[in-house]
Amino acid sequence: MKLLTSKEMQFLDRITIEKVGISGIVLMENAGKAVADFITERWPPSAKVYIFCGPGNNGGDGLVVARHLFNRRYQVKVFMGVDKEKIKGDAATNYQIACNMGVNIKHVSSLSELPFPQESTGERKPIIVDALLGTGAKGSPRGIIKEMVNVINRCRAIKIAVDIPTGVDADTGEVAGEAVKVNYTITFAYPKRGVYLYPGIDFSGEVKVVDIGIPKDIIEKEKIDIRVELLSSENFSPEIFYRRPSSHKGEFGHLLVLAGSAGMTGAAALACMAALRIGTGLVTLGIPESLNPVMEIKLTEAMTLPLPETKEKTFSLKAMEQIESFQKRCQALVVGPGLSRNSESQELVREILRRFEIPLVLDADGINAIQGKTEIIASYQGPLVITPHPGEMARLVGISVAEVQRDRIKAALNLSKNTGKVVVLKGAGTVIAEPEGKCWVNTTGNPGMASGGAGDVLTGTIGGFLAQRMDVLMAAKLGVYLHGLAGDLAMKTKGQSCLLATDIIENLPFAIRSLKNGYC
Repeated sequence: MKLLTSKEMQFLDRITIEKVGISGIVLMENAGKAVADFITERWPPSAKVYIFCGPGNNGGDGLVVARHLFNRRYQVKVFMGVDKEKIKGDAATNYQIACNMGVNIKHVSSLSELPFPQESTGERKPIIVDALLGTGAKGSPRGIIKEMVNVINRCRAIKIAVDIPTGVDADTGEVAGEAVKVNYTITFAYPKRGVYLYPGIDFSGEVKVVDIGIPKDIIEKEKIDIRVELLSSENFSPEIFYRRPSSHKGEFGHLLVLAGSAGMTGAAALACMAALRIGTGLVTLGIPESLNPVMEIKLTEAMTLPLPETKEKTFSLKAMEQIESFQKRCQALVVGPGLSRNSESQELVREILRRFEIPLVLDADGINAIQGKTEIIASYQGPLVITPHPGEMARLVGISVAEVQRDRIKAALNLSKNTGKVVVLKGAGTVIAEPEGKCWVNTTGNPGMASGGAGDVLTGTIGGFLAQRMDVLMAAKLGVYLHGLAGDLAMKTKGQSCLLATDIIENLPFAIRSLKNGYC
């Protein structure tokens, strides 16, 4: 599904109104009714509903919600953060209708006019609808709108945002100051970027996209170039997992993983096990030679390649000759998990990038080896996926973590364009970017996956798909989606706070099965 900016959504609205002939007031009616229907399906008319409305179309949507719920015998009260004279257009029309129907509307100009009732613990929680500011708003809420945001956040209630939570930037997910934190976001026609990106994702709760009458084929008909999409099961063909009855392990690739150092052998093991779990034919772990005995015991199904090491038990430059020879037998290479920041090991990484052409996943200390030197990635002659977390991305391109997180899509796209390689920017709403300017925001995964080793599992998963001769962009997208889905399945039995990286690996087969069954 397309993931829109505020300007793209405004353009679709305008095309729908001007070319299709569906008026703005009809779109507002459909939007407000959809939110009212959502509430009606879940809570009885005995529920108290408090609707906070701002001056624009978002407030108009809230007024539509109010009159529909009022007509369904809900106890509705509207708090308007604007004088009557400042309500314009379709919102003014719906304001007058609500007044004519007898909806309880209170205009608020100061905090003292918000004696918002606090429900006792024995009563049903009220429902609060946030219709203060819509997708076009930028920056921190100000004045009485800011005060309303604070009041909403202090209240014990079920909270629902109309289109987007007030204070969340629809394009980047940035929260410049105050923002409403809701349980549900009901967004219209298409999802907006901000509710799937950090930190907006923390404020948006469960997101539901509802139809408001915008034609489904309008983007294709008008040839509107939407460059960002949500990554979902619809992105994958059922043929991905097909295997002929006569298949043998040689058809599913050989992956070489260069990973591990003293104290960091777990990262190497996790990457290898993940690659094996998603069906890679053969996996060989290249490991500093003194660590080989323990890894031979740890990894029953993977092979090992003991390599020359430094006195710190990290990879030595002397390993280059063996690695260069061995990689010729393989279909893909993983470099980085637990590799260490030893200067000689880092030089080995840079030398690999200068010499090899094999499909490669660069992660963790592999990325740290080239911080500030993105031209080394750009010069790599083969397909490459780089998988930084925000800190690694910041060090690599020479900006702060805050700048990366402020606009994750922009950060990923810039690195992909500048290097010509596929970028996987990890985190809540992982972003996959390709050099031609398209990107995908992942919909799977949960906070329980914020634990040591989860990134190594992702690296091994992507590497395993590359070894199976999958296209580099598809390997990244499928790896990210399945990794998150496996985490979601693991959470159902382990819970968020108890999730381990090995739980993700154990659930990869069930994630694949779930995706395959979805095609039937």
